[in-house]
Amino acid sequence: MHEYVLTAFPTWPQIRDHVERFAEMNRSIARIETIGYSEEGGRIRTVYVTDPAFSMKDKEIALIILGRHGDELGTRAVAIRLLDWLSSKNAAETLSKQQIIVVPVANPDGCAQNVFGLPRKRLSRLEKESVVKLGLSCIPDVVIDVHSVGKGKYGYNWGGLEAVIYDEAALAGEDQYILHHLADRMLRGAAERGFPFLVHPIGFYRNLKQRAANLTETGFNNHVNQVFYDACHALTFGIEVNHFVLDAEATAQSGVAAITALLEAGNAHFPWNYLPGYPNKILLGDFSASLHPRGHSAAETRASRQTIWAKRHFFDGPFSPYRRMENNHSVDLTFTFSGEYPLESGLTVAARLRGKPRIERVVVNGSTSPYAVGRDNCSIYLFIDIEHVENNHRQVIHIDF
Repeated sequence: MHEYVLTAFPTWPQIRDHVERFAEMNRSIARIETIGYSEEGGRIRTVYVTDPAFSMKDKEIALIILGRHGDELGTRAVAIRLLDWLSSKNAAETLSKQQIIVVPVANPDGCAQNVFGLPRKRLSRLEKESVVKLGLSCIPDVVIDVHSVGKGKYGYNWGGLEAVIYDEAALAGEDQYILHHLADRMLRGAAERGFPFLVHPIGFYRNLKQRAANLTETGFNNHVNQVFYDACHALTFGIEVNHFVLDAEATAQSGVAAITALLEAGNAHFPWNYLPGYPNKILLGDFSASLHPRGHSAAETRASRQTIWAKRHFFDGPFSPYRRMENNHSVDLTFTFSGEYPLESGLTVAARLRGKPRIERVVVNGSTSPYAVGRDNCSIYLFIDIEHVENNHRQVIHIDF
């Protein structure tokens, strides 16, 4: 995978030069862009990695942000080894199905000076104009914000902590189940390489300074992910590697083991998704009845997901859709969209049915409708496209089986 061992945590010039060399040596799969400049004139570089032989419209998008806090040495090693992995044969399937966007050092001044280097109570102007702007423009399916801890920080001795962080406030659809499921994949991927990670809710990291008895400042600018969840229902994770108990090479390998386990999940086909890819398509409802973005490619689905998610509060509850069974061979699903204007892009309604029933017919608002089918080991999923959703009009989907 790589021809050298990281004998020390890279300096800012070393990681900067490595990123440039990587892009030069991997022109067939990589391109590099500048998304901002620090106050000291450091360029914030972004590396786009994918296999151009496969259509972009069918690819998922993963955004990986490293080096937001300049004194977190482990993120530098992870960035270098992650790029190495992306140029290896082990990443071939991922690059055929996804575009991976890597920001190796989001905070060049902090990295150069080995200091935290950002406001502790909020996102900085620089972050809003660089990594946040990047993420809002590309509509990622998954976001990973990589951090690193040493012996002690914010009044705590971390005891060799390495962790995957999820947002316990992500409560739409089946988000909590899905986040835990993917976090478990990351833990197992790291464990297989010899690195024992924990799972933490992001609340554990909020207001750490307030909790620390010997510190008085409040607030902590730790993970940037909430903005991407709120904007487009991206699956968001933080990672904490450890640059105290591990040397540079081991720190790099631990982070890459967790990250690549998540990236490989984006190549899979989850049964509750119409298309292969990351399982972030349940926007409202649950596994038994849910509302999804509409589309026959990853790009179409991404655009639809952003549109519907922005208007999610206009779907009347408490259940959207509401599932009702009057007998054991039919299901009714209903929902109402109460936005000011119709939802011109439409959406997809999904229903899960026990066992392997034969579908007799699907009727949407009185008219017979086509549908697609997905399967797991104990049920089937029906995916029913509704091309146009009128506002303030009750939508009725009837399924006979």
